[in-house]
Amino acid sequence: MCTVDLGLSPANQSFEMIVDTGSSVSLLPAHVYETYFSHIPLKPTKVPLVTYSRQRIPVLGKLHLRAFHDGNTASATLFIVKSGSILLGLDLFEALEMVIMRNRVVLKSEQTGKPKFSEPLKVTKQKGPHSYTLDNGKTLDASHLSVLPETFTPPSEEVRPAEPATVHGAQSRNQRIRKQPVWIEDYVT
Repeated sequence: MCTVDLGLSPANQSFEMIVDTGSSVSLLPAHVYETYFSHIPLKPTKVPLVTYSRQRIPVLGKLHLRAFHDGNTASATLFIVKSGSILLGLDLFEALEMVIMRNRVVLKSEQTGKPKFSEPLKVTKQKGPHSYTLDNGKTLDASHLSVLPETFTPPSEEVRPAEPATVHGAQSRNQRIRKQPVWIEDYVT
């Protein structure tokens, strides 16, 4: 569910809409149209609508409105049906730039979960054999990092596809990897 404001002017009406990204269009039942938008004439439509089980949905017409959600706005074409729920279909879902994240509808611009990287920091002074002062004033303990010689170059070996795991008896489960590991990640110098 998500709240969307629908209307033609600043005095819009808020609706709790069922988000259905499996529906290519958005729907308003006739009783909602009659209550809030009957002053706007319906446009005729010849678009046949069917349910996921292929049953026809009687369509009374279509209505063009503006849709608003959390600061985003979009043109909305809503199909007026005899009965049912207020449905936010994929058309309006994409037009309002929505995504579903952790069972919530959010705007694409609000997406979290993408890695956020800070600006690189510079070492201002070495404090000990493995500790450094950074330009932000913090101390970095680098004792866990390997020191690579200046002449080091990473292997240029191609990455092999992973081999499928097999579990046939205790011997197969306990076999060691026969091939050498392949370099995949960047290295620290």
